[in-house]
Amino acid sequence: MREVAMVLFSLVLVGCWSAPEGTRNGDCGDAKDNDKNGFTDCEDEGCSLDDECVRLAARAKLAEEAARAESATPARDTGEDDSPYFELEKIWVQRGHNDADISQPDAKRYCENLTLAGKSDWRLPSSDEAQAVSNSKKIPLESLVMWTSTEKSKNRALIVGISTGAVNDLGLNSVGQCRARCVRDK
Repeated sequence: MREVAMVLFSLVLVGCWSAPEGTRNGDCGDAKDNDKNGFTDCEDEGCSLDDECVRLAARAKLAEEAARAESATPARDTGEDDSPYFELEKIWVQRGHNDADISQPDAKRYCENLTLAGKSDWRLPSSDEAQAVSNSKKIPLESLVMWTSTEKSKNRALIVGISTGAVNDLGLNSVGQCRARCVRDK
């Protein structure tokens, strides 16, 4: 009789206990509090290593850093004069950009085919020109990069952070978060 009671007691305990969130496939994306601790999916510590939760956490961190940087950075001229371009020392700069992910060869073609303010001699900026654009504070803050015409090797070109001016190189056919902002000589 005592053994039967112990077995029943064990079954009751097992029925009340839940495995930690993230220990079974699908736990971290089912919108349920699987371990009944008050946290669901990526909110639960047990899902902290889940691929999707890691991606979401990284995006949230970038957004938070961008918001912090924006509040600490002096306001930029965002083009309230309605002109589609602005002037720097030796060049005219497209105020906006192509608004979509784009490869470097496609960015070159975009600039070569651009007609803006009646002008059609636009081109992709050099890395020095792109840094000057970023440092000008005449463009909105964005966590994106712009392609340059400066090629590092046969298959790589330099990119410049739109808000940071940071220079890096990237494969010519990469597209993620890369934009085309065109310039023309004065």
